Parts: sequence; C-alpha cells; structure tokens
Amino acid sequence: MIKYPTAFHITDIPIVPIIFCCFLQFSAIPLAAQNDLAQTGQAVASSALEGNEAARAIDGKRETLWASGKDDEEPWLMVRLPGATELTRIQVIFGQELAPPQNFHLQYLLNGEWRNIKTVRDNGSHAADILLEKELLTDRIRLASGESQSMQVAVFGLFGQPYEDTSAMETKAVLVNQSGYNLHRTKRFTAPEIPDHTGFEIRQKNRQEVLYRGKVVEEKGDFTDFNPRSDKEYVIRVGDEESFPFRIGPYWLERVTYRLMLDFMIGARHYVGNVEEIRPLSFEWRDGDFFNWALQSFVALYLANPGAFERMEVTAPYRDNATFPETYKGLWGALEPYIEETPDIVRLIHWDADVKVSQRLDHEMQKAELAHFLYAWPYLKRWLPQQNFNRVYEYAREVWEKSTVSEHANSKYDQSPEHNLLALKTRLGTTKGEMPPGFSVIPNLMMYKVAQRENEADAHKYFQAAYRQMEWMIANLDWHDPMTTKGQRMSEHLTMRAFAYFHSQFPDQAPAGLVEKVTGWAGVALSRSDNMWDFRKYDDDDWVPPGWNETGNVLGFPAAALAAMSVLGDGDIKDKLEILVWSHMENAFGRNPTGRQFSYKGPEEVEGVDLGWYSRHKGGIGLLEELPFVFDGSPKSFHYPNHPGAGNLGWTEGWVQFNTAFNTSMAYLANYYTEISLEKKNTGQLTIRLKAPLNFHEDQTDSLAMNIRNMLGDSITVVLKEENPFSDTLTATVKIEDGGIKAEGQVLPLGKGGSIEASYGYGYFRKTATIVVE
Repeated sequence: MIKYPTAFHITDIPIVPIIFCCFLQFSAIPLAAQNDLAQTGQAVASSALEGNEAARAIDGKRETLWASGKDDEEPWLMVRLPGATELTRIQVIFGQELAPPQNFHLQYLLNGEWRNIKTVRDNGSHAADILLEKELLTDRIRLASGESQSMQVAVFGLFGQPYEDTSAMETKAVLVNQSGYNLHRTKRFTAPEIPDHTGFEIRQKNRQEVLYRGKVVEEKGDFTDFNPRSDKEYVIRVGDEESFPFRIGPYWLERVTYRLMLDFMIGARHYVGNVEEIRPLSFEWRDGDFFNWALQSFVALYLANPGAFERMEVTAPYRDNATFPETYKGLWGALEPYIEETPDIVRLIHWDADVKVSQRLDHEMQKAELAHFLYAWPYLKRWLPQQNFNRVYEYAREVWEKSTVSEHANSKYDQSPEHNLLALKTRLGTTKGEMPPGFSVIPNLMMYKVAQRENEADAHKYFQAAYRQMEWMIANLDWHDPMTTKGQRMSEHLTMRAFAYFHSQFPDQAPAGLVEKVTGWAGVALSRSDNMWDFRKYDDDDWVPPGWNETGNVLGFPAAALAAMSVLGDGDIKDKLEILVWSHMENAFGRNPTGRQFSYKGPEEVEGVDLGWYSRHKGGIGLLEELPFVFDGSPKSFHYPNHPGAGNLGWTEGWVQFNTAFNTSMAYLANYYTEISLEKKNTGQLTIRLKAPLNFHEDQTDSLAMNIRNMLGDSITVVLKEENPFSDTLTATVKIEDGGIKAEGQVLPLGKGGSIEASYGYGYFRKTATIVVE
C-alpha cells in the first residue's frame, strides 16, 4: 500500500474555485443513471477493517462501505483514475453507523503535494454534493479526515469528462530514440497496440531497400544486431507506419550530449552564468539547493573519460569576485584561480568547491561533496594551485563531524536530523529527492583514502562510518518500498552507487550480504520493468512517483543500473539490466508515451531530435529556460501506459538536479564499456587497444595520447588512433627491441620482469592492462 502522507503535505490554500452547493440527507442524493468515474478507478485507503476495504466506497452500492481502522488517527480514502480526467462534481455519502466527520478535506494531487479543493468544517450531514466552478484536471482525488476519528464512506463519487488535450499532436505509431543509437549496444522501439509477430523493417531514410527485418513482440521491437557502418539516417516501418529517422554511431549518445552537458552547467552557475542575479534556494548553481550532486557528477565524468573532456574547447571564463558589486563579496574566491589551459570540466569542479568553501556551506550534503574534490586531487593538481587542496581539506576536516548546520547554508527542504557525517543515517527523504539512503558512504570512503594519503592518525574513522552505514542499509532497506528506490527521484542513483563503490574499492572489507542486497535490488527493478517501454515503474501500480516531474529519475536510473551491473556476475540478470540502461536513455529521447524528447529546444540543439517537449517554464527560481540542453519535462503518471492524448499535462520546469543525474549516468556509461588491452605480436610488436567514448565523428580522425609505463614508473607517450571512421576502438602498435619499447623516437626500458602497463581513466574508474613482453 502506498503511504502517501509520509511523502506529501496538506495545504489549506484552495487551488480551484468551487461552488459548495449543499449538504443533503442520505436519501436525497440519487445515484441511478449517473456516470460515476470513480467506478473506473482504484481505491486506496490509510487503513481498512476486514470486509470494509477501500474498493467498497467506489462500487456504486450504498449498502457497502469503506471503514477506517480503529487505531487510524488520520484516516483518508484516495481514488486513482485510469488517466487525467476533468472533474466537475464530487459526491460523498458517509456510513450511517458512525457520526459523520465534523471536519474533512477534499484534495487533489499536484506536483507531489495534496492540495485542498475544499475544507469542510462543522459538518453535521451524512452526505455532500460539491459542484466545481471550474473543471478540475487530475487523476487522483482524496478524502481526508480533519480530525482524529474513525471514518466510514459508502459512496465516493466522481463525475466529469475524460480529458484529452486537443492541442496534442498525433504521436508516431513507432516510437524510437529520435536522435540515434550507439553501435553494438541494445536498440529497441515501442509500437503500441501492434499485434504480436507483426513484421517490421528498417530502411535508409527515403529509400525502399529493406536492410533489416524483425518481429514486434509485446508491443516492442529489438534491432540490437543491426549495426551499419554508415552516416545515413534510418527509419523503422511497421506496415504503413514509419518512425522518426535516427542515426547509429559508435558513441552516438556521447556525441550529441557531451558538449551540451557542460554548456548547460556553465550557464547554470550561480552569480556568473548566463544570469548574474542572486537567486533563492541557490548556492553554487541556480535552483541547485544543497542536494544537487553536481560536484560528484563532474568528478565522475572526468575520472571516467578524461581524454574526451581534456580535448574540448575551453569556453567558461573565470570571473573574479573582486569585479562584482559589494553584495557579491565573499560568495566565491576563497580558492585561487586555475591556470589558463584548464578544461571546462575542471573549471566547473573548481567553481563548485570554491563556492562551498567561500560561503562555508556546512549542510551535511554540501560538505560531503568536498570529498570528491579531495579524492580527485592527484588528477586535478596539474590544473589547480596547491592552495586549493589545502583550503578544501582544512575546511572539510573542520566541519565533517559538525552536527549542526548554519542558517545561511540551509533551506526549507532540509530533512537531516543532524549533520555529523560520521553518524549513522537512517532517515529516508521524500520524493523531493533531498535525502537518498547511503549518500554518506562514498564521501566517507573517499575521505578515508585522502586521510591515509595525508598520513592522518584518525583515518580509519571514515571507513568505520561507511562500514556501519552499509551494514545498516543491507539490513534495513526494503527494495519493495519505492521510497528506497524510485521514490528518491533524481537522487536514487546515490544508493546503488554506494554499494558498487564499496564493492569495487574495498572488495575484501565489504560487509557481508552486499552482493545479495544488490541482486535483490536488481530483481525488484526488473519485476517492475516488464512492459512495452522497458520502463522501471514506481511500484506495481504507479508508473512514476505520483504527481511529480520525475525527469531526473529517468535520466539517473542508468547510473544506478550500471553500478549494480558492476557488482553482479555475468548472467541473465545483468543482461536484462543492460536493456534497462538503454531503454531509459531511449525514453528520454522520444521512446515514451508522448513521443517527445525531454528538452523543449531539443530539435534545435540535439542532433537528430525531431520533436521536443511541449513547453518550457519561463522564470522560476533557476531562470534556466535560455540555457542549452534543459531537460524540461517527461511523461507523467497519466501518460502511461499509453495515453498521448493527455498532452501537455503536469508540471514542466528544468532543474539543475535533472542534468547532474544525467551527467552521472553518462560517467557510469563511459566507465562500464571502457576496455583496455595489450597484445604481443610474434613480429616483435606490441598492440595497445582502447575502447572508450572518443570516436564521435566519422569525418574526423580521433586520437588519444596515452602513457605506457614499466614497473619502475618510467613512461613514454603513445598516440592511439581510431581503427576506422566507425570503430569504437583506438589502437597503436609499437616495437619491442633492444630490451625496450620504441615509439615515435622514445624508448621505454622494460626493466625488471619485462612488464608493461597501460591505463585509462582515473581513481575508482581507472581501467588497466598489464603484459610481460620478455
């Protein structure tokens, strides 16, 4: 049962004007020949006596009723309709065995909160008939008691017209990732209401030749093994129906998003982005609050695929705090500037840490993020002054165990009982996404490594805190409760990433039951994903967290799934999770009930996108609408399983937290598929191969300068180049002769043991290959 009151709030502000007609006696309300929409819905209640379940209130029979449990002090009855409906009238008949409630609320769900349609006080009647002055568009209505007493409801009637947005465009019958698919990865589409075993064909756009054939099964098709080496556009045809065109490339998703990911975050910087206003609920990023997870998303991206970000054009200027008005003094500038050649992604890392330290942000989630900066320092220090590390480390050590939060560093969304990061965290946040389970695990494990690096005598306290937290999670998290998973919205990925990080970095010290717990998570995720969209649902009944713009959860779920896959051994579960990784990316790019990519400006910004989100939110706390690559919206509960006619319904607004969730997924995606190998040839040569998201453009020759090392730590640089325009691999071949490796005028002695090592990525995302060549 969904316990909505734990996640939502009641407000006494009437949102929709109504005419409250009258209270009538039980016998005065005729039910015959009325179109009661409640009878098409599902009823859920806070509690129920045996034989008096919630469904009894919507069966159209006066003689049956719902009765709340005897110990239920805040009884409520909720009806969920099959889709968004325009209600004009609500009817309630209370049971005759109890006095009717004197005070009660009629409410509807909007953006995750129960809003009052009407609050009734000093009631003395068993019946109410309420006419709405303006149609109320919703798919959920709740009757909630306004006092501590049992409640009985014989009839909860809802009347009106099924809703359909007449401005909604007709969707395609074949729904694909409009931009494109990655070569050699899972590729699927959805064809709603197409019978099983109907054939589909793939053709080049505007050509008749059939290049691939398959069958639609359970309203979806799979063309994973269609891997053309071509720069052409393709379409899928099912009978006379045709999809939007799409491309297939070695790293297509990375190609169309990497630059845009950084451009969004550069512009979203607070004070110095494309808007210089000081905004509420904003610290480092406009509308970022304390749970934006931006710093760790940048660090993860850089560690996973440094070559891709180091080669990008630098576009983010340094803005000196001294050049701003007095009201901006001290908001940033505690960290000395970076050198001129610093990549944009490192500039963003620097910005985030600088604001945290400059403003002394001591909320537990703000200070926890600093561990990612400190952990990554060995890979950042070539761009940044040593003063940066010293200031951040000093501040982090000072406030890590501080149990209180400064007023200026907090916001209305704070749910933390206290802020000591060594303390056990047992409280779950709401569907706002502000307090995911296990958010302190990775920061404490990183601080453990940093403290060891700095020869701190108390380093082990960080490990002990992470270990206790992981033990608690293994013992107490119930994956069947959506508040431990999708209910954490765009922050869900932090939980499973904590499991994966402990498993990969401390495999011999991890608590017992870690792998089994991850396996359980995967099982629940898969059980909720067997549908036409390959979409992981909120629970067995709801597709998405009720009422929310859940965009960030769709974008962040691949990071959670990939983290789980890194823990699981090869097998069927892992293979099925991989399908979900790509189906959620496909969902964000048009394979969803609306047929739209999540960005309003998608068609003009994202290569290959044909149809963007319906609208964008202008204004808001973040003032983000003019930025590139804003994820404005995603399908709501009433769009699923397939109701495109609902149209532009539900809240639409971009949020920094949505983009940082996507950033994190892209980091885990890069790492998961990165491979490096060394192969000795009989001809006295050594071949180095690297699979990583680096070959984006078929009309350019992509390359990477990589260091190879001997066991003494000596190294030389070797340039790897793409094998062909559509290859996912970069290679180089060097000579083995005279007791060394020779490449481009350099010589690397083989040294003791004759071993050579090559690696790509940094820190916890480092991939390594070693070979003995003598």
